[in-house]
Amino acid sequence: MTTRRDLLAALVALAATPALAATPDALAGLDRAATRRIGEAWRTRNPKATVSQLTTRLFPNGRGRDALDRLRALAAADFHQGAVFVHRGWRLSDTEGALFALLSLEGQP
Repeated sequence: MTTRRDLLAALVALAATPALAATPDALAGLDRAATRRIGEAWRTRNPKATVSQLTTRLFPNGRGRDALDRLRALAAADFHQGAVFVHRGWRLSDTEGALFALLSLEGQP
């Protein structure tokens, strides 16, 4: 079973490195239904969020190498500020929730 930490790390890595998304094996261990459910739950709380807005928020400088470090810093800041998203008992940063939302809107994984 994939752990929450493994799933989040994989999702962040996929989002930060679009070349991996083109590789079928990169998505093999991810639960697509869970990604969709988490993304939809976040979007229910943030109904006006669009792909364009989420992309700009999460990847203002593109999905290059520095994006992963930036996402990690944003997630840590969210937790520090209490900006959390709770889904089925999981506490995720708002940034993590937004990333799930973006991936679900993009049809990934």
